[in-house]
Amino acid sequence: MLIERKIIEDNDGSYIEVIHDSSNILKTVYFPHRNKLFVHFVRGGTYSYTNINEKMYEEFETAESVGKFFQKNIAKNTKHPFAKEFTLTDNEINEIKKIIKEHKENKDEE
Repeated sequence: MLIERKIIEDNDGSYIEVIHDSSNILKTVYFPHRNKLFVHFVRGGTYSYTNINEKMYEEFETAESVGKFFQKNIAKNTKHPFAKEFTLTDNEINEIKKIIKEHKENKDEE
């Protein structure tokens, strides 16, 4: 489930940051002008996936389960080469988890 979505403008164009409520995926950053998706996993590993066009990304972002969509259509598809980029720090992971927790608590209050 999508928790928070931001479109950010920079010198190279815009990109999309999304925080997900998923058992495996914490956050994604998509660069449409590069057809590149960065996936931050719950354990902190961050990988980039290439050849992700806007249609594929929209299907991913709006999927009922981003984790299942990711596994079926991106991770196991050789058309989307990947590379490990870096690992999030514990503080970065906890910041994202805090946003997810606050979102759930606010939703429960409604």
